[in-house]
Amino acid sequence: MNTMDTADLRSRVVSLEHKHASTEQRLTSMEQRFVQADIADARKEEQWKNLLEKFVGLDKKLDKINGYLVTIVLAIVLAVLGAFMTFVTRGGLNIPS
Repeated sequence: MNTMDTADLRSRVVSLEHKHASTEQRLTSMEQRFVQADIADARKEEQWKNLLEKFVGLDKKLDKINGYLVTIVLAIVLAVLGAFMTFVTRGGLNIPS
């Protein structure tokens, strides 16, 4: 082999080494992005989980309030009905002729 071939081979080897370093750097960068994306997904998943737990808690509280409101409305209706029945039994519907 002559010196020209050796110099050409050396330049090719150097070029390949640079390409390899560049490819390795890109791969490392992509791996870091994947890790960051996984961490971001885990955070979002945890946030949704917490949000759903809060909604379940609110749903239970609303059901409880709904039960109280039904009881209050029932008490009011029974009170009005009782007052009407008392009015009727005491002769409140007597129409003098």
